[in-house]
Amino acid sequence: MSQLVYSPFSALNQLHRELGRVFDDRSLFPGEAGNYESSAWVPQVDIKEDDTGFTVVADVPGVNPDDVEVTVDRNVLSIRGHRKTESETGEDGFKRRERISGSFLRQFTLPESADGGAISAKATHGVLHIRIPKGEKNKPLSITVES
Repeated sequence: MSQLVYSPFSALNQLHRELGRVFDDRSLFPGEAGNYESSAWVPQVDIKEDDTGFTVVADVPGVNPDDVEVTVDRNVLSIRGHRKTESETGEDGFKRRERISGSFLRQFTLPESADGGAISAKATHGVLHIRIPKGEKNKPLSITVES
């Protein structure tokens, strides 16, 4: 005979998992603006910080680099784009379609140390690399005290 162990927190854990799926917080920068989705697909990102800046790497397979737009407005980095479906290119006759297409939008609030005016972006083999250098204004300054 099997023995079942009752956990008073199982219902709470279930609720926590369900809310996590609904609100899917993938924030990596403090104060991320959010993950606004205009379709069922958004690029997955990795964000790395080093001494000179931040690197955002986004998977955008099947997206033409001309269909990707990277902007900064009011200290918010936005990555927008569109992945076309095969039928948009004139091919039909699918027996099964599992690949998701459509427009996407990812937004991140930049840290205070980021230099939003010097951002660069490059897409290679379905991977978007965005480099955000740190600004000079946040480096420590030595102030001479006059007597």
